[in-house]
Amino acid sequence: MSDNLLIITMIAIAALLIIAYVVAVLLRKRNEKRLAVLEERKEELYNLPVNDEVEAVKNMHLIGQSQIAFREWNQKWVDLSLNSFADIENNLFEAEGYNNSFRFLKAQHKIDQIESQITLIEEDIASIRNALADLEKQESKNSGRVLHAIDLFESLQKTVAEDSEKYGQALPEIEKQLENIQSEFSQFVTLNSSGDPVEAAGILDNAENHILALTHIVERIPAIVTKLTTELPEQLEDLEAGYRKLLDANYHFVETDIESRLQLLYEALKNNQENIKKLELDNAEYENTQIQEEINALYNIFTREIASQKVVENLLSTLPTYLDHLKDNNQVLVKDIERLSKSYLMVESDVNHVRRLQVDLDSLELTVSDLTSEQEEYSEAYSVLEERLENVQATLKEIEDDQVSVSERLVQIEKDDVNARQKANVYVNRLHTIKRYMEKRNLPGIPQNFLKLFFAASHSTEDLMAELEQSQVNIESVNRILEIASHDMEVLETETYSIVQYATLTEQLLQYSNRYRSFDEGIQQAFHESLEIFENAFDYQASFEKISQALEVAEPGVTNRFVSSYEKTREIIRF
Repeated sequence: MSDNLLIITMIAIAALLIIAYVVAVLLRKRNEKRLAVLEERKEELYNLPVNDEVEAVKNMHLIGQSQIAFREWNQKWVDLSLNSFADIENNLFEAEGYNNSFRFLKAQHKIDQIESQITLIEEDIASIRNALADLEKQESKNSGRVLHAIDLFESLQKTVAEDSEKYGQALPEIEKQLENIQSEFSQFVTLNSSGDPVEAAGILDNAENHILALTHIVERIPAIVTKLTTELPEQLEDLEAGYRKLLDANYHFVETDIESRLQLLYEALKNNQENIKKLELDNAEYENTQIQEEINALYNIFTREIASQKVVENLLSTLPTYLDHLKDNNQVLVKDIERLSKSYLMVESDVNHVRRLQVDLDSLELTVSDLTSEQEEYSEAYSVLEERLENVQATLKEIEDDQVSVSERLVQIEKDDVNARQKANVYVNRLHTIKRYMEKRNLPGIPQNFLKLFFAASHSTEDLMAELEQSQVNIESVNRILEIASHDMEVLETETYSIVQYATLTEQLLQYSNRYRSFDEGIQQAFHESLEIFENAFDYQASFEKISQALEVAEPGVTNRFVSSYEKTREIIRF
């Protein structure tokens, strides 16, 4: 038993040793492959033609900023070539030693270190080569750019030279800036040809920016100059000439500072030339706009007065006629009031109103007369006169509206009188008709409420007739009494129909209830109670409700049937 255990143990140990060996061999081969790749990457970097590229740039004999930049990149390459590659070579040797002696952890760490180093060197060399290429290409790049910039510059020079007058007082400054750009080109050529393409590129950038800026200025200036030197002066001259003509034509103005405003405009035109000289175009445009707005404002003042003059002439020709018309209207109203006062008690407010209107018309007549007589010697602005005359016109329109209102009220007095007399006669006839209508019903008695309403309608009708018989009729009182009488007649008529309806329906239902009385004690009792109310109390609605409720118990819907039948055949009061 112990021998078998020993054998198994030895076999297990041997297996472990074999496995360990196989793993060690595999790890070594993997590390060898990584080291071979790193060696290849190192050789590729080392064999790059960086030295040749450095020498090529060095032979360009750079100066200034270009030389400073070259020195920095060259020193970086020297450090890499002398130190970095030697470090990598030593690290590769150490890693191989660790790997061959099966010290895999140290070998792995060293290989990772080498990979990082080579990656950094690759990035540094790429940066160095790109920088050297940029330095080498900068000169040729500058040469291509400068041709384009010169084309733009020559085009700008040609534009300015072809029509220099349209730039006005801005021309000297434009020419000065053209000379400055020319100097920048000379400076560029010197730097680029002497070996400083980097600084030359900066100078070229400035020149291009200046060309573009000046081109924009040159494009804007003609319109500004034309506005300032031609359009605005012409407008201002025309404006001043128009102003002088208006003064000669006896025009006046509310504004007292027109002369000073004109002078300020001339000064503003002159002062704005300085903005042109300095190429301060935003300020120049702003000032042009302000000048234009002021010219427009003055123009509006003049056109306002011209328009007002026409309105004034028209009003002066029409207002007297309008005034005479209203005076005639007022006389008609006075005569109407005098005539109506003989028959009617006039409202004091209307009488006083017409008197006030006459006073207002007399005052306005004086105003219009004064303005008309001064037509050739006005010392006020036409706009002021227009406002005064339009106020007069508005006042006359208000007076006319008041006259119409008063006239309508006067006409309405006679209409209301005729209407009230007609209604009084109608109501007298209605009272007689209602009385006959009720008598024909042969009712056991007349309800007190009806009598109350009848007498009320009679009294209000009598009051109406009495008011109409006055020597001076108070039409307001007549209308109030007429309203009361109309209401009383309406209520009386409604009550009359109601009494007759309930009385008729009660008689019909009492007669109909006979078919139930012999065997229905409730209907028998309701019959007697309803009859008692009908014949003694004269409350026909209560009598109807009493018999109706009893019959509805025995025969639902019977009441509606009788009501519907009655509505179809009921007698209308014929007035």
